Amino acid sequence: MSQSILPEILKDLESYLDRQARAWMAQSGERKPTLPTTVDGKVNARAIIAALDRPQSQEQHLFKKAELKSAINAVALEQGLKPIGNRSPADELDKAVADRMRRTDKRSSEVSKLAAEQAAVIERLRRENECLREQVRMFEQTGQVLRTAPVRP
Repeated sequence: MSQSILPEILKDLESYLDRQARAWMAQSGERKPTLPTTVDGKVNARAIIAALDRPQSQEQHLFKKAELKSAINAVALEQGLKPIGNRSPADELDKAVADRMRRTDKRSSEVSKLAAEQAAVIERLRRENECLREQVRMFEQTGQVLRTAPVRP
């Protein structure tokens, strides 16, 4: 049975965050964040995992585990950074646009499939009508009723 790596990550993370907080407090004048950041001012979870010398696959724990996330966010907010999991309105808008495009593509695909099915039905009915017209033409020419199986297009 595998053990949780959460306590191990939390121990390493707490010592890392403590060092970063002390380094930030030691700055004089205008302080610059000591935590790694992204271009838009968010905490960079990937860089934190790299600084902890952990595999990148463990980055997910920083987003999913409340203990880890809250520890990082406390230091980030103190340093004036956006916390982990903070999405900007532009990110939300991009997500909404992507969702709408996905729904539109799905609807378009369904409409295309329906149109193809209807075209196949129309073609089958045209062939059936042609067969029936030919039977009527033969009846009118000869006056005899033909014994036929169901019309097969």
